[in-house]
Amino acid sequence: MSDFRPVWLLPCYRHGEALAKRLPALCATGVPVWVVDDGNAPPLAFAPVPGGDVRVVRRERNGGKGAALLTGAQAALEAGFTHALQLDADGQHSLEDAQGLIAAAAAEPEILHSGYPLFGPEVPKARLKGRNLTRWMIRLETGLRHEDAQCGCRAYPLAKLLEVAKHIRGRRMDFDIEVIVRWVWAGGRIKPFPVHVAYVPGGVSNFRMVRDNVAFVRLHSGLLAERLCRLLFRRRAQ
Repeated sequence: MSDFRPVWLLPCYRHGEALAKRLPALCATGVPVWVVDDGNAPPLAFAPVPGGDVRVVRRERNGGKGAALLTGAQAALEAGFTHALQLDADGQHSLEDAQGLIAAAAAEPEILHSGYPLFGPEVPKARLKGRNLTRWMIRLETGLRHEDAQCGCRAYPLAKLLEVAKHIRGRRMDFDIEVIVRWVWAGGRIKPFPVHVAYVPGGVSNFRMVRDNVAFVRLHSGLLAERLCRLLFRRRAQ
């Protein structure tokens, strides 16, 4: 595809040290790397990577993963990029899968390639149960099976992402789930991309048990109600 111009777009909050160790490998893919500093204090700064193209997009206040991604997405589209390649900044996603994500997006650029996590034995069982529940909810909300709606390894067509985002309320960790549902509702296609995921003991987590779980409950309640209304109006129109 002649107009395929990807950029690594990496929201980062409190994971600057972990991300810095991964920048050389990301730069080695030949794709520019944009880090969205989501209100870190002090602001993020990285040592130059020889031969690499690294830019930091600064948000003065922490707005959440979804807000940071959209800030970077708007800037990247205006700079002429067509696709955003996303990995979580905390180092959980294997960099060995990075080239595969680029190849998948280049081969099918109109599709949202969404990570399907391949977990090791160290993954907390509670996390697996939570993800399985989310998969079940996604099926109710879209009528389609989806492998995972909480994996932060993705390749987004930028123009479509920003269009769909106009209807997305969540801006923190609930964003990852809502964008999947609304992408399907907007007629977009999604394809699972297998990515190896490792849980590092003692790693910094931005997940807030009460705040984020409450946000998930509110999100799914709203999406299910909206899905029901869509189905009812469709039947009346027939």
